[in-house]
Amino acid sequence: MTRAAPAVLWLVLGLPAGLLLLGLCMAAYRWMKLRRRPVVDSEEVLLGAVSQSLQERGRLAASLGELRTVHERLLDALPFGILWVDQRQNLAAINAAAQALLGVKAGVVGLEAAFVLEAYPWLREGLERPPGPAWRCDGGGRRWQVRRIEAPNIVGALLQFEDVTAAEAEERRLQLRDRFAELGEMTAGVAHQLKNGLAVLKGHGQLLDRAGQRAAAQAVLAETDALERLVQRFLQWARPLEPQCVDLRLEEVASQAAQEVHRRPAFFDRVVTVEGAGRAQADPMLLHQALVNLLENACHATPAGRRVQVRVRNGVVDILDDGPGLSPEALSRMLRPFESGRPDGTGLGLPLALKWLNAQGADLAFFPRPEGGTRVEVRL
Repeated sequence: MTRAAPAVLWLVLGLPAGLLLLGLCMAAYRWMKLRRRPVVDSEEVLLGAVSQSLQERGRLAASLGELRTVHERLLDALPFGILWVDQRQNLAAINAAAQALLGVKAGVVGLEAAFVLEAYPWLREGLERPPGPAWRCDGGGRRWQVRRIEAPNIVGALLQFEDVTAAEAEERRLQLRDRFAELGEMTAGVAHQLKNGLAVLKGHGQLLDRAGQRAAAQAVLAETDALERLVQRFLQWARPLEPQCVDLRLEEVASQAAQEVHRRPAFFDRVVTVEGAGRAQADPMLLHQALVNLLENACHATPAGRRVQVRVRNGVVDILDDGPGLSPEALSRMLRPFESGRPDGTGLGLPLALKWLNAQGADLAFFPRPEGGTRVEVRL
């Protein structure tokens, strides 16, 4: 019994101690395992999150790239110019139409707007205006229609603009054509009535001449001849036009017009020269008549002994005189039918030339010459 007691005692004491030691070992093992696992898991979670973020950013970048491409294509498809200046006053976008109108490249995007638009003060002025309806202005020798587009302040300033020079010229041609048609109808009636009365007066003048009243007859006949020429002008004004445009050598038409002017009193003691060469689509008769009227008017404006120059290039005929020049008021008055700057004028020379040119789609413009005189531009 004494020998078995220590064995039982060791068994009683050793078993709990062994179990405790085993528990401690298992707890230590689990604690070490748990301590290592979060590190591994956190790295995996972090790497997964980074990978997912990169994938989302890639998809977002691709979407933004596609959106930017669509945005640029939409802007480039617009028939008018678009400028976008951001809040930092840098040029944020400029579409293809604006690049073509201004003669700039797409590389100006990102530059300071004031630097890019330095040569275009009318655009800088437009950027300073408040958003609202479109307006028209001059710039670089052209006519422009400009509009500041309503946009949130965070976006910056959006400007729309387009070249309306040709459109305005066409509007003027249509207005003149309508006006000429109305005046033509009225003039035709008056001219025919005058023509009938003049025929009677001319007959009486011839009877006076046969009766021996030569002086009285000559006075009557001279006046009736002058009135008949005036009536013929009226009928030219009233006659409807149907232009037949063909390919012409402009220097040939100009030379023929100069030769005809040589035979008129306005040419006396003056020189008319034709320089250059060019082609255009025009009605030969109407263009010839218009140039004759314009040359005759230039000869009247040029002092005796001086020169009238005709300069030709493709699509353009310039007539340069050495006269005193025309004020805007005088020019406006002379282009109105039946208003002349000369006491003996009919007031139909320039209006008829304008009518003949407009009928074939040509433009007539007047410019002062720096050295004096006037340059008349016929643009076909």
